[in-house]
Amino acid sequence: MDNTSRYAATRLPADLMAHAIWIPTGAETGGGRTVFVTERSRRRVAVVLLPVVLLGLVLSIAYAPRTWLAPLVLLAGAVAGAVAFYHRGGRAGFYRLEDDGRLGEFLGRQNPGLSQHRRVRAS
Repeated sequence: MDNTSRYAATRLPADLMAHAIWIPTGAETGGGRTVFVTERSRRRVAVVLLPVVLLGLVLSIAYAPRTWLAPLVLLAGAVAGAVAFYHRGGRAGFYRLEDDGRLGEFLGRQNPGLSQHRRVRAS
């Protein structure tokens, strides 16, 4: 009965990717459905760069002289943080999902209080 995830994923712009949809539970349906989306291009960059940074961190811990260890760990942490920040940028965030499956009002990058909603994985 619940085709919400497929319905939303087919109606989104091609450059956006839906990760999850929250559907109101019980009698409270006034808020409507909420979807979390990220940009495909930013996700691709993060998926490629983050493992490279983590591999570099492991190699630096294994083979770097002790005097370089702290700066290399700090540098790897800063780069990993920058990659994560970049991934969550752009048009990424929570949106209202219109009845026709299109994106509605932008609710922000932080969770807008969805504890009373049921999460459905977007496919």
